[in-house]
Amino acid sequence: MLKTRIIPCLLLKDRGLVKTTRFKDARYLGDPINIVRIFNDKEADELVFLDITATAENRRPPIKLLTDIAGECFMPLAYGGGIRSIEDIREILALGAEKVVVNSHAVENPSFIRKAVEYFGSQSIVVSMDVKRNFWGKDEIFTCSGRKPAGIDPVSFASLMEETGAGELLVNSIDRDGTMSGYDIGLVKK
Repeated sequence: MLKTRIIPCLLLKDRGLVKTTRFKDARYLGDPINIVRIFNDKEADELVFLDITATAENRRPPIKLLTDIAGECFMPLAYGGGIRSIEDIREILALGAEKVVVNSHAVENPSFIRKAVEYFGSQSIVVSMDVKRNFWGKDEIFTCSGRKPAGIDPVSFASLMEETGAGELLVNSIDRDGTMSGYDIGLVKK
């Protein structure tokens, strides 16, 4: 039996942590450094930070903030948001993160994931999929923090990302985000 792992996924916006509902209405929660200290005390297995506006704002990852977070974090750390190049990944891993999370750029350029895996290994590359049920009741991938429909089926995209060598998939249900209704188990099983 696999050991249950606790991996909080924290959302960054404007250098602070936020909570969203269906990827909208971001409410400020606090300073990321303080939250890292809390999860250190609670002995979380890993932390994931996702900068939810970096891609939409065409911003690079916030390296200074990530350096500060990595300096306080006593568990494996993953970061996603605004990653568009091998150099972005190199810089994030060099500051102490163990993994990077790629979302929009993986959809726009799936071969980027293969290239990233060749450079850094599959254990360092996580592909995040933001999924929403469309008007016709079909699940669809969205990019740019859930703003832009990609017209891609999540199951076929997951298979493609597995073929490119991605080490992990992070599946986000836009419809259930922040609603306290639990995971979309049906989507995960697919």
